[in-house]
Amino acid sequence: MIRRLIGFAFLLFPVLAFGQADQGTITGTVAYQDIKVAAATVQAKNTATSKVYTAIAGKTGNFTIPGLPAGTYEVSVPAVGITTARYVKKDVAVGARQSVSLDIHLPATPDSVVGDDVLFLTIHNTYSGLSGPAPRTLDGKPDFSGVWLANRDPEPEPPAALPWAVDAVKERVANHLQDFPWALCLPFEPYPSLPSLYRIVQSPAILVQLFSQEPHYRQVYLDGRAHPKDLDPAYMGHSVGRWDGNSLVIDSIGFNDKTWLGLDLLPHTEILHVTERLSRPDLAHLNIDVTIEDPGTFMKPLHRHMTWELAPGEVLADYICTENNKFIENTTHK
Repeated sequence: MIRRLIGFAFLLFPVLAFGQADQGTITGTVAYQDIKVAAATVQAKNTATSKVYTAIAGKTGNFTIPGLPAGTYEVSVPAVGITTARYVKKDVAVGARQSVSLDIHLPATPDSVVGDDVLFLTIHNTYSGLSGPAPRTLDGKPDFSGVWLANRDPEPEPPAALPWAVDAVKERVANHLQDFPWALCLPFEPYPSLPSLYRIVQSPAILVQLFSQEPHYRQVYLDGRAHPKDLDPAYMGHSVGRWDGNSLVIDSIGFNDKTWLGLDLLPHTEILHVTERLSRPDLAHLNIDVTIEDPGTFMKPLHRHMTWELAPGEVLADYICTENNKFIENTTHK
C-alpha cells in the first residue's frame, strides 16, 4: 500500500509542478512620491474570472503576487491615509511562466497637505512591522489603550444621500470649503475618523479618546449607564459602550447638526445615530466598523470600515487652532 502511495505521489508531482510553472507573477514596489509605502495591500483581479489575488508590501514597499493564471488583470491599491487616492491600473497582461514588473506610484488626493502627507506615511512605515497578541486588561477585556494612527475607509461605499445633502456637498465644494468647521476652529466630525494620531485611555468604567483637533477628547461610558432622556445636542454626542465578546460596541446619539461627516463632507441632522464596533485582532491593529444612521440625510445606513495602526513611540502634540489661523482671510470668495 505504501509503495502504491509513493508511486502515485511521483505521478502526481509532475502535474502539480507543471500547473505551478504555468502560472505568472506580478512583482514591484509601492511608492508615494519618493516614499516607499510599507504594508500597502496590492490586489490583482482577473478580468475573466473576477478572482482577486492579494499581496502586502514589505518594509521597502516591495511586493510579489505569485500563482497567477495567464490572463489580464486589474491591479489596485486602496487609499492610504488622507494622502493618497486609490490606485488602479487595468489591462495588465500576465503570461504563463512570466514575471511582470509593475512599480506603483500612488496618486495624491485633493486633501493632501504638504508636510502632513510625508508625516503620515513616515509613521505608517515606522510601525508596519509590529506583531504580537492583543493585550488584555486585568478583568480579561481586550485593551485598546495606546497611541493609534487612524486611517480612513480605503474603499468606501458611495453614500445613499438625500437630494438636499447631495446639494449641500456640491455647495461646499463650490465655495472652496469656506464653512469647513475644522478650519474655523470648530469640531470637525461627530466620531473620530480623520487620518491622524489618537490616544485611547481605557478603564473598566470609561474609555477616553484624545486627539489634536477640536474638541480634543471624547468620552465613552462603560459602566452600564443608558443615554439620558433629556440630552442637549452636542458636537460629539453622548456615547455608551457594551462588550459583545471580544468587541466593544459604542452607541452614540444626541448630536447637534453642526459637524460634517468626515472627509465625505456630508451634512447630517440631530437624529444622527452612530454605532461603532471595535476589535483588536492583534497587537498592532484596531478594526473599527461604523454604521451611520440618519433618515433625515440618508436613504439607507452608511457603513465605514477602518483599520488603525499602533504607533507606540508617538505622542500627541499641542494643536491650538486659533493660533495664526489664516483660513478665513485666505479663503477665496466667489
